[in-house]
Amino acid sequence: MIEPADSLSQTPEQPEEEAPRKKRKPSGGFECKLGLLIGLCGLAASRLGRLWIAFDVFSQFTLQFAVITVAFLIGWAMPRAKLLSALVVLVLGIVAIGAWPHLASREARVLATAQPGERALKVASFNTLWVNQNADAVKAEVERLDADIIVLIEIGPPKRRILADLKGRYPHQFHCFTVDYCNTVVLSKLPFADTESRGPGAGPPYIRVRLGPEAGGLTVYGVHTIRFPHSRAQFRQVTELARLIERTPGPRLVMGDFNATPFSRILAVLQDSANLRRLTNLPSWPSHVSLPQIAIDHIFVSPGIRQLEAEQIGEPAGSDHYPVTVRIAVPAGP
Repeated sequence: MIEPADSLSQTPEQPEEEAPRKKRKPSGGFECKLGLLIGLCGLAASRLGRLWIAFDVFSQFTLQFAVITVAFLIGWAMPRAKLLSALVVLVLGIVAIGAWPHLASREARVLATAQPGERALKVASFNTLWVNQNADAVKAEVERLDADIIVLIEIGPPKRRILADLKGRYPHQFHCFTVDYCNTVVLSKLPFADTESRGPGAGPPYIRVRLGPEAGGLTVYGVHTIRFPHSRAQFRQVTELARLIERTPGPRLVMGDFNATPFSRILAVLQDSANLRRLTNLPSWPSHVSLPQIAIDHIFVSPGIRQLEAEQIGEPAGSDHYPVTVRIAVPAGP
């Protein structure tokens, strides 16, 4: 049978060629650039406190801004999973900041030993948190730290009963409860030669004790400054405090909650104007989830006082702060 001519002219259909698939671009590039920009802007803002004190609040988060910058820079450089990589590095960085003070406090790191004519002292500063009513935990932590001199801040009425309980260990005590906005106590194993306290004014509320010849006439200041958003007032307080400390004769020890980090203009003014050296860097706040992020509790010393052991943190005992401790050597009298 002869097929029709038109059917003879037909040819088998050819499969259509598939369009080439577009190569999928790595995701998260824009987000990583944005995160990198935020980190860099935060680092820049943390330095602007040198020009305008209100910007000094950004210095509190210098470490966190550095982690953000590094995390998103690494994410941006990754061939794929950019945003996921950045977030993983970010979380690890935040955890590392919080783990650092715990690891540094596992064992005392000896830096030097006391020499003849010096007296070794363990000193501590602890903001116990005003609303913290766990007085027994605070007492237990003070006893566990066993410092020779300890400054306790925000000692609210529920915690004041522990002072009598601590008399056996700390027979020498001085507080400023009768002064407005001053809820600080100095506990000492060594006797006081002189005491003073002052409420907020040009400077911050503070408590001051001077020890006897056993500690070379060491003067101890316990300080609690105001915090953000009162940056201007905080700067005025610290400037006035620095003048006062600078005029104080003899060896000086300054401890407390300064609501400022080592990267801040606030602490730079205190160190430079009062001729002090800061011995603390470890994050001490907040104590939530056991990952402190910001170093705002500090210990300063004047020239002539040597650091014998690296700083450590203690246990929060219901507070949002960790106590900080350091062992020092002071020139002792005969």
